[in-house]
Amino acid sequence: MLKIDKIMDLNGYIFQNYSFEVLEDKVKVVNTKEEIVIEINYKSHKIVKLLDKIYKLTELRVTLSQIDEREILTFIQDKGFEKTLWSPIGKAMCDYKMIEDGDRVAVGISGGKDSLTVLNALIRIKKISEIDFEIFPIHIHPVEEGGNYGEIKEYCKKMGLELQVIETSIGESILTNKELKNPCFMCARVRRGLLYKEMKLQNINKLVLGHHKDDIVETFLLNVFYQGNMGVMKPAYDSEEYGLKVIRPLAYVEEKEIIKYAKKLNLPILHNDCPYETSDNSKRLKVKKLIEELSKDSPNIRSVMLNSIKNLFV
Repeated sequence: MLKIDKIMDLNGYIFQNYSFEVLEDKVKVVNTKEEIVIEINYKSHKIVKLLDKIYKLTELRVTLSQIDEREILTFIQDKGFEKTLWSPIGKAMCDYKMIEDGDRVAVGISGGKDSLTVLNALIRIKKISEIDFEIFPIHIHPVEEGGNYGEIKEYCKKMGLELQVIETSIGESILTNKELKNPCFMCARVRRGLLYKEMKLQNINKLVLGHHKDDIVETFLLNVFYQGNMGVMKPAYDSEEYGLKVIRPLAYVEEKEIIKYAKKLNLPILHNDCPYETSDNSKRLKVKKLIEELSKDSPNIRSVMLNSIKNLFV
């Protein structure tokens, strides 16, 4: 992948059998092996589409460090996700009245595919709707997990937003405490608490999380199988303790569609070194595999299960 600041930076670049000459209104792509010259016309405010054409022609993926404000929506929406991503997101937001005028909305950015996808969804809603609200991406970074959040920060900047980073050492006490039966739950709870405190300081009234349909179904089954209750992960709920609302716009979206979207846009996923994410002893992973096995005979099983527990969301 080639990262550039402006399209003129591509001038003179050589990739495999291709060389590039960038003019004021066109790019000449020369196939030096077959001695073929292809000219691609472009306009200064449509660089995203130009880069997409270059990728299809040469397989060279080029990304801009900064996208023109007029092109952000073009970049986010892409093609082929109206039915599987944007429509279910819109329905969930409408069903639970997630965003309203005057909202100050924090987006919990873990650095994974889900949080970056839901960030894009919020930006898209802000641009296509008449709702006036503000977006504040916030990243809680456990230093024990390693990883560099620089690319995520650059991505937010490219989207016209500033990523707020709160570094913490919460992982140390959680990972070394052998008495904890559910370290993942405790880790998530501590991170959420840090987010809530920061939101209160900044007078932010809503928190967006990237949980999707699979997460909701898996959590319900985990509670039934291992806790003996019918607790659910609600698409939206009020936190009376902190005086804010938590919303999950991806509640109707299946994880496989988020994976496709993240790959197509080449989102900068932050690598997670947490040992519980891939542990064979993970109860969530066991439930995920169970649902995957059941879906072989019933492809719509996630939707069927979600519909069966909707009455518990109230």
